[in-house]
Amino acid sequence: MNITNSLRHLARFVTWVAVCSCAGDQSGATRRGRATVFTISTPADADALVPPLVSTTQGKQAVDLIFDALAEPTSPIETVGDQHFRPQLATRWAWAADSLSIAFAIDPRARWHDGAPVRANDVRFSFALYTNPNVASPQASNFTGIDSVSVRDSLTAVVWWSHRHPEQFFQIAYNLAVLPEHLLARVPPDSLAHSNFASHPIGSGRYRFEQWHRQHDLVLVADTTNYRGAPNALRVLWIVSADPTAASLSVLAGHADLLESVRGDAFAQSNKSTTVRTVEYGSLDYAYLMFNHVKTVSSTQRLFSDRTLRIALTHAIDRAAVVSNALDSLGSVALGPFTRASPTIDSHMRQIAFDTAATAHALDALGWQRKDANGLRYKGGHALTFEVLVPSSSATRQRIAVLLQEQLRRVGVQMEVAAVEPQVFGSRLEKGDFDAALNMWRTDPSPTTIRQVWGSVHGTDVGANFGRYANASFDAAIDSAATTFDVAKRRALFRRAYQTIVDDAAAVWLYEPRNFAAINNRVTPVGMRADAWWASIAQWRITNPDSR
Repeated sequence: MNITNSLRHLARFVTWVAVCSCAGDQSGATRRGRATVFTISTPADADALVPPLVSTTQGKQAVDLIFDALAEPTSPIETVGDQHFRPQLATRWAWAADSLSIAFAIDPRARWHDGAPVRANDVRFSFALYTNPNVASPQASNFTGIDSVSVRDSLTAVVWWSHRHPEQFFQIAYNLAVLPEHLLARVPPDSLAHSNFASHPIGSGRYRFEQWHRQHDLVLVADTTNYRGAPNALRVLWIVSADPTAASLSVLAGHADLLESVRGDAFAQSNKSTTVRTVEYGSLDYAYLMFNHVKTVSSTQRLFSDRTLRIALTHAIDRAAVVSNALDSLGSVALGPFTRASPTIDSHMRQIAFDTAATAHALDALGWQRKDANGLRYKGGHALTFEVLVPSSSATRQRIAVLLQEQLRRVGVQMEVAAVEPQVFGSRLEKGDFDAALNMWRTDPSPTTIRQVWGSVHGTDVGANFGRYANASFDAAIDSAATTFDVAKRRALFRRAYQTIVDDAAAVWLYEPRNFAAINNRVTPVGMRADAWWASIAQWRITNPDSR
C-alpha cells in the first residue's frame, strides 16, 4: 500500500468535488447555495450498475439509490407477509383470494430519469430479464416459484406463483429492482453487461447516475423532481481507495463522510476524533471453522464425519478468548449459522462450552492417545492432524488461525495453517479440496436461505454447502419452517433447526463482527438496516454543506 499516493488521489478528488459543487447543476437540481455532497470512502469499486448483474455490496449500494423496488422493508426485516413493508414504486397491493397472485398498483407519478412514465409492463419486463438464462443473473434463483408477471392495465402488474409460501411478498418486493423496458427491450440479454445502459443507467430512484470512473469514483446526483421527494444530499459520491487503511484515512482527514466498516486502529482513531464518530448497526455476517464432512485431504483419516470428534474439537476452543484477542470489542462470539440481527434466533441457545477436560475424555475414548514428547495424539500410527485454509486477504482470520492452532495444540491436535490467495481459497472450497477452512458468510434476510449453506447436498451441486454437511433432522425443521405461515410456529421451527445444527457441531461458530461505520459529525444517519445501511441515505441529514 502507498498511503502517500492514496492521499494525493484524495486531494485531487476533493478538488474535483469543490469544482462540481460550485459549477452549474447539469441535472436541473434546485440550488441551495453550494450543493450538498455526501461522500462515501470505499476500498472496492462497484462491479456493475445494472441490478440483475450486481454481485457486490458496492454495486448494490449504487443501484438501490438509482432504481426502485415495488416496496421496501422496515427495520428489523420480517420476511413473512407484507405488513413489514411500506410502498415504494407501488402505492398499494392486493392479494388474490387464493394467495397465488398479488396485484401491484404502480404510482402514476413515477418517472424514469429520462422523463418517460414507469408502467406495469416495466415490472413484467424486469422479471423476465432477471430470470433469462442468457443474462446469467446471480440473483435468478431468488425468483424460484414465481410463474410469471402479467399486466392487468398500464398501472397494474400482477405477480403469479405456482404455490403459496410465507415469503411470497418478500420474494418479489425485496429482490426485484424495476428496469425501463423502453430502453432495454432491444438490448440482447447476453450483451447487457456491455451495453450503453450498463455504463449510463437510467432508473426511477431518488438519485440519477452522473458518472463512473472505474476504480476511482462513482457519482450520483439528486433527482429533485422525484415522485417520492427530493433527497437531502444533492450528490452522493463513492471514492475508491487503495485499501481499507487508505479508505479510513480519507474519513479521518475529512475528505469523505463515511466508511461503512472500521476496524483496529481506525476504530480507535475514529472514537478519539473531534470530527468523526462511530455508529453501530446490525450485522448479517458470521465467521466459522468449517469442516469437510465428506473427506480429509491431508490425512488418511476421515476425521470430520465423526460427530464426537467435532464436539471434542469445539470443546477445545475458547471462543470468547479468540474473539477478544483478535477483535477486541469489535466482535461477538457467534451463536451459530445466523446472526443476532435475525428475528428468528434465540440468544440464549445452548452452546458447546469450552471444556478441555471433555475434549481429553472424548479423544481418549475415540482411541486418540498422546504418544510423543510434544503431546500429539495418534491412532493406528497416524497423528491427529489436519490443514485449515485461510484467505491471505484477511488479516483477522489469519490471526484467528494462529490462536486456534495454539489452543488445539494444547489438547494434542496439530492444525496446519495454509494461507492462500482468495481465488485459490474459493476454488478449493468449491471443489471440496480442503480439510477445514476459516470462512465468512453473509446471511440473507430470509432465514430460509440457510439451506443453501447447510442443507443436505443432493447430486453434484453443493450450492454454498462447501463442507458437504448433512443432517436430516435439520433439513426437516427448516423445510417445515419455510412453509409455515404462523409466525410463532415458524420461529419455533427455525430455533429447533438452529439448536440441531449447533448440537451437531457442524462447524465451530467463531464470531459475529460488530459493524461500526465511521461517520463525519456533519452527517446524521437515519434507519441503518443490517442488510442495507445505505437504504435511507436520501433522508440522512447533512449540515454545513459549505464544508466541502
